[in-house]
Amino acid sequence: MNAAPVTRAKYPRSFIAGPYGHPFHAMAVIVPIGAWVSAVAFDVIGLVSGDVEIYAVGARLLILIGLIGAAVASVLGVIDWSSIPKGTPARSTGIAHMILNLVAMALFAGSLALRWNTDELPTLAVVAGGAGLVILSASGWLGGKLAHTFGVRVATEATQREGLERLP
Repeated sequence: MNAAPVTRAKYPRSFIAGPYGHPFHAMAVIVPIGAWVSAVAFDVIGLVSGDVEIYAVGARLLILIGLIGAAVASVLGVIDWSSIPKGTPARSTGIAHMILNLVAMALFAGSLALRWNTDELPTLAVVAGGAGLVILSASGWLGGKLAHTFGVRVATEATQREGLERLP
């Protein structure tokens, strides 16, 4: 096996991507994931509670925060993806991960648009948010495959060995 492509996929292509072993993309995705999970939770609480307005406003704000965070995470993800050698399973997995994330972003953007001028919870907006969360979950599974199965932007095995060998 040629070590050069494997090594290239582990090191940052740009300082913007974060240092070796600490990719910023993995840290940045926490914002949209947390915001969108919370928005869907607010939708559910709003639907079952008597106080729809406060949860509708909260969900709208959380979706907006998630979209801004997703835009930042997307840039960082593309930088990481660009270091993956062409023609590899990791690169095609990265493309699928990216497409699913774009679909999730579109669903949440649509959900935001549907609820922009109302303090209610439009049914289609709630459905779009729930669908976005399902798509985001599938995308997250692929992101985990990129990092934990294929080792993209993860420390080399030699570095990992240092932390796993018994001390004298």
